[in-house]
Amino acid sequence: MMAESNSVARKQSPKKSKPAHSADDQGPATDAGMTMASTRLDNDGEDVADYQIVAAIDFGTTFSGYAYSFASNKQAIHVNKNWGQTQGFLLHKTPTCLLLKSDGQFEAFGFEAVSKYNELSEDEACTCYYFDRFKMKLYNNKQLTTDITITDANGKTQPAVDVFAHSLTFMKKHLLRAIGTHLGYDPHPDTVRWVLTVPAIWDENAKQFMREAAHKGGLIDKPNSEQLVIALEPEAASLHCRNLPATDFVGYKDSALSKPSFEPGTKYLVVDAGGGTIDCVAHKIRKDGRIRELFRATGGAWGGTIIDRQFHNLLETIFGEEFIASFLKEYPKDFVELLQDFEIKKRGECESIRVSLPYNFCNYKHNGVSVQQAIKNFSAEKGSSDIKFSSGKLVLSSAKVNALFKDALDQINDHVQSLLHKPKCKDLHNIFLVGGFAESSRLQTAMREKFGERVTILVPEEASLAVVKGAVAFGHDPSAICQRICRFTYGVGSYLPFDDGVHREDLRVNSDGMDLCKNIFQTWAEAGEVIGHNEIWRETYTPIINNQKGIIFEFFRSTCKKVQYTDEPGVEKCGFLVVEMPDPTGGRDRAVDLEVIFGGTEIKVVGYDHTSTTRHETYIDFLST
Repeated sequence: MMAESNSVARKQSPKKSKPAHSADDQGPATDAGMTMASTRLDNDGEDVADYQIVAAIDFGTTFSGYAYSFASNKQAIHVNKNWGQTQGFLLHKTPTCLLLKSDGQFEAFGFEAVSKYNELSEDEACTCYYFDRFKMKLYNNKQLTTDITITDANGKTQPAVDVFAHSLTFMKKHLLRAIGTHLGYDPHPDTVRWVLTVPAIWDENAKQFMREAAHKGGLIDKPNSEQLVIALEPEAASLHCRNLPATDFVGYKDSALSKPSFEPGTKYLVVDAGGGTIDCVAHKIRKDGRIRELFRATGGAWGGTIIDRQFHNLLETIFGEEFIASFLKEYPKDFVELLQDFEIKKRGECESIRVSLPYNFCNYKHNGVSVQQAIKNFSAEKGSSDIKFSSGKLVLSSAKVNALFKDALDQINDHVQSLLHKPKCKDLHNIFLVGGFAESSRLQTAMREKFGERVTILVPEEASLAVVKGAVAFGHDPSAICQRICRFTYGVGSYLPFDDGVHREDLRVNSDGMDLCKNIFQTWAEAGEVIGHNEIWRETYTPIINNQKGIIFEFFRSTCKKVQYTDEPGVEKCGFLVVEMPDPTGGRDRAVDLEVIFGGTEIKVVGYDHTSTTRHETYIDFLST
């Protein structure tokens, strides 16, 4: 906590400044200091290093993949098409599944992890670690830190950052081998700009977590390295889709449908339907061909995994919760195999679904009731033939499959409808539907039935690759999305001279004879504000202690536009940052400029120490609040 006796504001000539909390005190400051002056600069250009290769990793909830291109030919984007080759597949993506040895060391990822896990004996499976669909651990997690753990299929845990790091290490090595094969020699790691895709609705702590995992996974040499770019998934898809020819959209090949036009001034909505989240952004093409956001990204956890949960619930309804829990505990890998078969079948275009039941499942009894008999009893009780057992398969009728999809489709359609009602969408005529879940014919049909008369639904032929291909384009030119809408009101806690009749009396404190008001919310950016790419806020601060070696700021956010105090309802502390001041010469007359960049996909900070005339890279720590 800040010592009140050290909180007096000091003027710095010729420029006004603000005092701040000492980095020598224990813990981050509750308040940073007194606001005296601020300037806002627009830096529309970007100093991008000359990377010869841009390599993007689309780390998905259910499936992952990568793409890359060379600076010499940016438009030629290469995607691996041979995932699962040894298992009899030739796909563009691989399951986001990780298998670790009993000591926590890497064993396999993707199709190979699934295959090896299914080949293990039950005893062997229980000693290893098998993780799938773990990305959702980061969604809307207010307590997210680098110390959180993830539970595997057998109930054992590993540090989440290690699970992500092992996965990213595998993807990195696989990608570099592909590039080496393409070039005929191994590329130097420093020539590759890495791009990681994340949902646009993710919080800053989740983005930082992915950076930490990328660092631990060997993609970058430090967490805040400029060599790694975070791309927002629907934004990346937007960059990819708007330049596609009409023949690359479902239903437009060899058809008489009118060609969609994306001239300057065109507005469109991107709905990124993934396995975990539905992510929506609304964009407008500017005269210079760049893209501006119309309103902040929205969405929710309504992805394809909702349907998987519905299927899991159906199994519990048919066989009983205790039956499923017992089988899962005794045969975890067989249960994973069952769910994976459903995952594949649900993506097909068949009206009904036939899910293969593993041998152990078909022969498993609980309370003396066989699986076959349990299905018969359930159907008889319901007086329905929507669920049957046939040749080792659980057969679900079209009506039953539609029921499993209903909740997810309803939530997606309701959300899209609310977006189309916004005034800024009045003259919006196209929706790009992308992502793995977008390949579901049921989702496509549901959206066309709901909105077909209002807008044109455009689904790329390879909808699941729109994000990763667009992420490559974003890596080459992060300024392509030139204006974004700020999701929150951001600021730091500070002190101001107490103003009778204006400030709250309960926040009055006295420091060296001066009455101050604590818990002032010093706004850096407002919710709903249009922010240009690399737009900079610059503030000046002075220390409050002679030998202070750094300044600590606590970072707050709120969904409200106007915020006065850090303890108001809805205001939450979301991080802190430290600006170093290694040279104590000048005591409290020293000054630090703090530059905060909000216009990118991440919030970045640079501190400039006037005394040592050096710039100190720093970052807001969103994982240690």
